[in-house]
Amino acid sequence: MDKKKVVTDYSKLNDELLKLYDETYPTGIAGRTIRFPNSKGEIVTAVRLETDDTIFLVKVSAKPKEVLTEEQMDDLVRPSEKEEQGEDDEESKSGDEEEESPSRGRNFEEE
Repeated sequence: MDKKKVVTDYSKLNDELLKLYDETYPTGIAGRTIRFPNSKGEIVTAVRLETDDTIFLVKVSAKPKEVLTEEQMDDLVRPSEKEEQGEDDEESKSGDEEEESPSRGRNFEEE
């Protein structure tokens, strides 16, 4: 029996699914996300959540929750890194890479 496939937003998860989400990703979702185009052609970032009868792709926001000032950013960078990078270098990439997903043809329905 094929499981039902649903795309939903994190904010729409009920208490049972929120608990399952926390159990599935106890240390966070970094490095465990997938990206796919939605029906509007926008790139969506999501994580997989599976129950006995349904596979969910739970959309997660890519927007930062907090915006740091330049001074706060400087405080987070070690002095040795500042010297190596110089003032005009781009921000260094974080180790959190998002995995591309070949989601075409998987028939997920959007809630």
